[in-house]
Amino acid sequence: MLQQIRKLFEQIGNSADVEMHDEKDVRMISAALLVEVATVDQKLDPRERNTLIELLCQHYALSSQAAAEIIDEAIEQRERATSLFEFTQAVNDQFGERDKYLLVRQMWQVAFSDDVIEAFEEHLIRRVSELIYLPHGLFTRARAEARDMRSG
Repeated sequence: MLQQIRKLFEQIGNSADVEMHDEKDVRMISAALLVEVATVDQKLDPRERNTLIELLCQHYALSSQAAAEIIDEAIEQRERATSLFEFTQAVNDQFGERDKYLLVRQMWQVAFSDDVIEAFEEHLIRRVSELIYLPHGLFTRARAEARDMRSG
């Protein structure tokens, strides 16, 4: 599984045409963007990591171990990534509006998980939302829902 993940990231990093044929590719794209939110402040809070695992397990019906492996690979890839465009292009190719909305909501959930919304986190989520053409109303709704989910 990790070999497939590495291959996908190598293709993305080389700006090759990435053919998204299975669910694993979509999982990695989601994980990469979620990890970017969690690590944009150059540290990964344990609460953020737990939220990442929980979100991947819930959304993709993964085991905790499989989710942790995907997250670890995405963290490694973060250091080699050059831009968001490759990831957001894949989201535009593979996700409908509902899935884009859910991804942005999950990004907000990660941002809220350590109880501090950093300016870099908000900027990143806003930028991804723009790049995936998520309407502003859905962007604000995703933020509100994620905040409400955190509050209880």
